[in-house]
Amino acid sequence: MAMVVVHGVLADAAQWNDVRTGLVARGHDVIARDRRGRNGVALNTDYSLKTEIDDLHRVLDKAGRNPILFGHSYGAVIALLTAQQRDDLHSVILYEPIATGHQLKAFVGSAVDRAKRAVDAGDLHAAMEIIVTDVSPTPPDVLERYRGNRMWKSQLPFVASAVRELDAMLAYDLDYDQVAVPKAPTKIVLGAKNVGTMPFGRPTETLAYTLGAELLLLDNLGHVAHMEAPDKLVEAISS
Repeated sequence: MAMVVVHGVLADAAQWNDVRTGLVARGHDVIARDRRGRNGVALNTDYSLKTEIDDLHRVLDKAGRNPILFGHSYGAVIALLTAQQRDDLHSVILYEPIATGHQLKAFVGSAVDRAKRAVDAGDLHAAMEIIVTDVSPTPPDVLERYRGNRMWKSQLPFVASAVRELDAMLAYDLDYDQVAVPKAPTKIVLGAKNVGTMPFGRPTETLAYTLGAELLLLDNLGHVAHMEAPDKLVEAISS
């Protein structure tokens, strides 16, 4: 059975290769495509969440019968909104969908505007630091190690697109306590480190409650289990 994987901000499909390998070993035909803004595919001038939803519909239409839909972070928001519009999915798995609209704005304040100014000035490192401290909170001690590791370097090419994507999320108010329930059975994945926190944990917990969905906790992990412990994430997805 095909599983369509939708990655988040500051990521591309290649970051999910280890997870893909584990899922293939369990019998899944994994379809993980780069979203716009990666590897030479530009974001259109009128980019919005609708752009992503339309793109995902086209991928799902070609994925075969009754695919599984998996989304992470911003990709989980895209997956949820797309799943609400379909009746042919086997199941839906959402890993820490990020807050949107006024709830995200209340948390990030001016961070996206500051990151945008840094991108316009050509300082991707400064923009990246704003995003990973003020949007996706990274403790100071972890930030020092983060700057020097391979993940930071791999994410830099996606910073300009991340700013556009964050703008799209700020422009879309999705209240997780009022969302429409997808027709397909839905599971929610949450890193235990993010329980009760913004902008990932509280929205994820609220969504699980609203949907009446199974909530899978990843012990000792947070928002990037696909990089830190792909085997554990594969186990959760496949359970």
